Amino acid sequence: MRGGVLLVTALFILGSHAGGFDFIVRGNEDIVTSEVGFNEFNFGSNWRGPAQSTVYINYRYDEAATNEFGEPDQSFQYYPPGETTPIPLTFSLIPEDFLADPLVFPVIQNDPRICGSITKRAPINQICIQGDTACNGGYEYVVTVGVDNLVDRARTNIEYIGGNPPVLVQSSEVLRPTSNTLYGKLGATFQVSGSETVLINATDFQGEPRGSIEWFFRAGGTGAETQLPGSLAGVTITNAGDGQSILSLSGVNAAHVGEYIAVATNEHGEDRASAFVTQGVAPFITEGSGQSGSSSFRVGANRDVNPGETITIRAEDSQSNPSSTITWSYSRSESGPYSAITSGGPYSISSSSGSGNVGTDSRLRISNVGSGQYGYYRATAVNPHGTVTSSSSLIGRSPQLNLGSGIETDGNGNIGSDYLAGIGSTVTIRAQDLTGFPTSSFRWQRFNSLGLLTDITTGGRYRITTNGANSELRITGVTPSELGTYRATASNAFGDSTGESLVGTPSGCNSGSNIVRVNNGATYESGASFDTTNANSFRIRGSDPTGVPTGTSSFQYSRTPSGPRSAVNGAYAVTATPIGAAGTIDFFNLVDGAYGYYHVTNSNQFGSAECSNLVGSQLAFRTGSGQIGQNYQVAPGSSQAITASFSDGFPYGEIVWRRPNGQIITSSTPGYTIALGNGVSQLVINSARSIDYGTYTATASNTFGSVTASSVVSETVVVIPPVIEEGSSDTINEASGGVVEGDIGESFSAGPGETVTIAVNDIAGREPSSIRFFRSPPGSQQFVDITDNPAYTITTTQGADGFTDSTISFTAGPDTYGTFRAQASNSAGSDAAISQVGQAPRIPDIFNIVRIVSGQSRTVDVGGQIYVQEGGSVTLSADDIEGQPARNFIWTYRNDPTDPFGPLPSSTRINQGVSGTTGLLTINNIDRTIYGEYRVVATNEFGESDPVTTIVGAPPIIRFSSGTVTSGQGEIGNDFIIPNDNRLRIMACVVGGYPPADPRAFRFEEQGVLLNSVQQPRPNDNCFFYEEGEFEITCGTTISTRTENIFGSSNTPSSQVIFPPPTIEPGTATCSQGSSQASAQIGSDLCLYGRDTFDISCSVERINIPAFTFQWLFNGVQIQSGGKYTIREADRQNSLLTVTGITVDDTGRYGCRVVSTCGETNLESTDVSTYNYDYICNEVAGTPQCLESVNGGPPTIVLNSVCEALNLPRPPCDICDWVMTPWSECSDPTCHRGRRNREVTCECNLIARPDDDCVARPKPATVDRCGPLGVRCNRPCQWKEYNFGSCSRTCGASFRDRRVECVDLVTDNRVNEDCCNVLFKPDGRQTCDVPPCNQCVDLMDSRDCDLFVTLVGNCDPYPYSVRRSCCATCSQRGL
Repeated sequence: MRGGVLLVTALFILGSHAGGFDFIVRGNEDIVTSEVGFNEFNFGSNWRGPAQSTVYINYRYDEAATNEFGEPDQSFQYYPPGETTPIPLTFSLIPEDFLADPLVFPVIQNDPRICGSITKRAPINQICIQGDTACNGGYEYVVTVGVDNLVDRARTNIEYIGGNPPVLVQSSEVLRPTSNTLYGKLGATFQVSGSETVLINATDFQGEPRGSIEWFFRAGGTGAETQLPGSLAGVTITNAGDGQSILSLSGVNAAHVGEYIAVATNEHGEDRASAFVTQGVAPFITEGSGQSGSSSFRVGANRDVNPGETITIRAEDSQSNPSSTITWSYSRSESGPYSAITSGGPYSISSSSGSGNVGTDSRLRISNVGSGQYGYYRATAVNPHGTVTSSSSLIGRSPQLNLGSGIETDGNGNIGSDYLAGIGSTVTIRAQDLTGFPTSSFRWQRFNSLGLLTDITTGGRYRITTNGANSELRITGVTPSELGTYRATASNAFGDSTGESLVGTPSGCNSGSNIVRVNNGATYESGASFDTTNANSFRIRGSDPTGVPTGTSSFQYSRTPSGPRSAVNGAYAVTATPIGAAGTIDFFNLVDGAYGYYHVTNSNQFGSAECSNLVGSQLAFRTGSGQIGQNYQVAPGSSQAITASFSDGFPYGEIVWRRPNGQIITSSTPGYTIALGNGVSQLVINSARSIDYGTYTATASNTFGSVTASSVVSETVVVIPPVIEEGSSDTINEASGGVVEGDIGESFSAGPGETVTIAVNDIAGREPSSIRFFRSPPGSQQFVDITDNPAYTITTTQGADGFTDSTISFTAGPDTYGTFRAQASNSAGSDAAISQVGQAPRIPDIFNIVRIVSGQSRTVDVGGQIYVQEGGSVTLSADDIEGQPARNFIWTYRNDPTDPFGPLPSSTRINQGVSGTTGLLTINNIDRTIYGEYRVVATNEFGESDPVTTIVGAPPIIRFSSGTVTSGQGEIGNDFIIPNDNRLRIMACVVGGYPPADPRAFRFEEQGVLLNSVQQPRPNDNCFFYEEGEFEITCGTTISTRTENIFGSSNTPSSQVIFPPPTIEPGTATCSQGSSQASAQIGSDLCLYGRDTFDISCSVERINIPAFTFQWLFNGVQIQSGGKYTIREADRQNSLLTVTGITVDDTGRYGCRVVSTCGETNLESTDVSTYNYDYICNEVAGTPQCLESVNGGPPTIVLNSVCEALNLPRPPCDICDWVMTPWSECSDPTCHRGRRNREVTCECNLIARPDDDCVARPKPATVDRCGPLGVRCNRPCQWKEYNFGSCSRTCGASFRDRRVECVDLVTDNRVNEDCCNVLFKPDGRQTCDVPPCNQCVDLMDSRDCDLFVTLVGNCDPYPYSVRRSCCATCSQRGL
């Protein structure tokens, strides 16, 4: 159907055929029913009965009434009581359930005059009427069945008798409003123990009218019924009205025990219900709870029982009357099944009744408890008034794990054992509960690196398998991450049992041949050779790299690798401190006696490991007279001894001598003698020969390196005084690759740690010179001989020309800076030259953060930031820690970070000074005029230091005001009232403080939340403005400003901002019949036709308000975006609601609400209605008729111009028609009793089709009587013509019909057509002039047809004429 699904059944309002077309199978009985029930009969019968009955009316009909689809046209009407105008009943084309049998089609119209619920049931042709309490009086139902104008009509009258039979309320609940009174309804059982009062309520809740109630009694529940009150004492009956009666029994005793019956009766029937009174008290067992520590306890409590114990469980029923019988039962599982226990074996049961046969005490004794008696025990107490079963008592045993011990080496054992695990191995730890019942649950945990327990579950390398009382943890492919302590816990209702196992590896020890160059004060891991050449105090720390758990360390000493060992006991200031596997050996002021081998042993329960550490140093030859390194003049034939001995180093190496030709000298070399001692070797040149003159070398090696020294042995010559060659006095040598080299006479700039080498060359002396070196510290004029100082390395060589060359090398530093003098001497005289060794200054840049309050004075190292309140004083201290020799200090200043540094401010409050190596700048009584940055540079002849800058300043200050501003613009601190259409603009200016605040650090804040701000430059200060935008703030909020520099922040008092409340711009549009809109502004009505989507927009009129939110409502309930609702905000001022897939349920009132903190919310509403329009065929008039349905309601007829304005296609009201040839000649031309013939065929759009396709009316006759016009056979008669009706279709083969009857000329009554001459019978049908049809169409919406045909499965007539309504769909599917 175009425009939506519109379900309409056309009505046939034609009268019954006077000739009597009796198609309907009628009933003719009058049925009277007195009770509510189900009744079935045929149309034509009448029925009378209660209002809530269900009536089925059959409308079976003769096949003569069916059309080409096998079914007739049907219509139904309904006459309410007292009304003469019928109400047409319209049923849905869609059944309630396609799978139901029969199919049920509900009435789709909503008319309050329709009584009860009415449905049509197919294919059994039945109307079902379900009455309700509102039905009262007589109703007439009419069914019309037929084809074309051949119809039959049947009627049924239904008269509802007002009222219903009574129904009594029943309930088993019994209340005790007082200690001596029991109250309840019918259906309850009242247990009394003494002379209580019983009140029984009987209430008819359905009878109409309410039934009258009588009471009857059956003594003991088995005797004959006697009406109450009768002779039974203490009985009172109170009728409270409205169908309620109360039976009171006072002083109840044994005579009152029995059944009490109430009977409610009215004209529609009766209802009976009973209550029972018994005498006595049901049992009640007092239970225990929790864990009992006693061997005798109440049932319900639990007990942890050791094997062999004897226990008693008590079941105490203190109130049963008569005394109850108590039995005991047992189950291994709490949920059962339970089996009965009798005395015998370990069980002994004793029971006793209480005084007066009230109550029972029963005891179950279990002797020598074993595992077979562990389980759940309960007691059951029974007497005539009831049965009660206690909670169960659990008799069990707390768990006890089977703990292992020792170390498992195969990776398999019980919890409690430790496990030696190799990396990659598998470890299986078992936890077995030896005693627990009920079966324990197991929990596996391990200790993490923090010593905390963490749970383990199956996954990764862990797999946990639990079977009953056994659980197993399997660790596969062990890595270092899985090493550690594991805990297993078995738990049940009686407690826990815990065991722990360590999974570990043997201790290890670092080992290796690496050489460590020791620095003073450092700590090193064991397992190396330690070179102590440049250090004499350090620590060796033992470590266990592999052991889990970490082992303990022990220490021993030996002088040689395999020599005897002794404990490290403090000798030579060497001490050992075992601290687990991180024990230490400490060396203090190391001496030769402490050199040797130190052995570290790490041990844990899984094994031990040892590593050794060599402590020694590089070898050094001793210098001096007679030692290697000295030069010797030897006369031919004389002997000369040269000694090589070690001044330092361990272990001692072998000393190898070489003669001038490079040959190694041994004890067997002719002309030489070698004497050996401990670390000493002496070479003697016997009877010097010419080949013995030259350079002799001695070489020795150990683990840490080798050492070589040489001596020149020369023949005695003529002596000439030495002359030292000097370098340029203005040359400054600087380091290259960490070494500074040059000739004596030059200056050397060397940093600490760099090596300085000064060459001294004797260019004249013919006798080897003795060159010695002297040093004068900076600032001193006194020289000290440093030739033998070990801090200096002096090398002297004899050139081939006989001149002596020497170099001095040393590490630059404060102890070696100064003036160096080299002096060369021989027997003929001496010569000297000097060099300066120093360094450019360096001032440490110390990042200070210092605060000085007003009136305070402090001295602070330069560098960093100093916050000085006005009135405070500071002395800046610049310490030159490297410059040699003396230096100068240069101070500069600036008060703008963008300016270059310049001279200090001209002020008496700023003074400079020098103290030793420290430059001082004192700034007194500081104010903002001398805040700024102070820079210092130190200089000497070797260069200048890097500049160091100190910032002296204070936090910034923000100016503010106070008051109220109504224009929306002003300075921070004011309160702002924002007029309509104005924006908020707040100004804040920064004054004072240094360094200047970074504009990016300036903040406007709303209760601590940053707002947008923009800087606006102003003369002489920095001012900032906040302008409200993007609905950034909320109404009534407070805004403050904040800025900061490196010394802190500045805040201002807050400004409060007040905005007007938001308003919604409402629409005013309305809609009219036939119109359709896809969207509307909130406040306008929205009418929908042929749409499945619509939009409603909501706009805020003013935009100078802070952030607000839109809320959408449907029929007063807020809706959210999702499903068929989509809510979008096009911008900050507009919100759009889109509803898709609309149905009738989506019609109603939609509201928009704007919520803001600035005022009350504002609500506007839009009413949304759906309109459906479509044509139907008026099968009486033969023309299309426009129908309108509003919000899914029943369709109503409107002007066709409405459908035409919507361009709805007009349906064809007939497609096919009968085409007839002219009559043949009359067989008897003398009288109208003759016969004539003609051909009648079905044509659709001028194309011949089977007769089944012509559905407009029955096939016209092909044979007719005939005779001459005006000749009467028996009596005078003539043809009577009536007016033509409407055309059958709007396109294609269309016709219109009229009635032509043969009537008696006297009475004008219709007679048999044989009386009239059929040759002259006027035509009863006339062809209509209408355009041709293009194709068949769906009269329903094509989507509905698609669904309908899919569900039905074909286009056959069952259950309705699908082909007629869905022609196009059926054709497309070939059905």
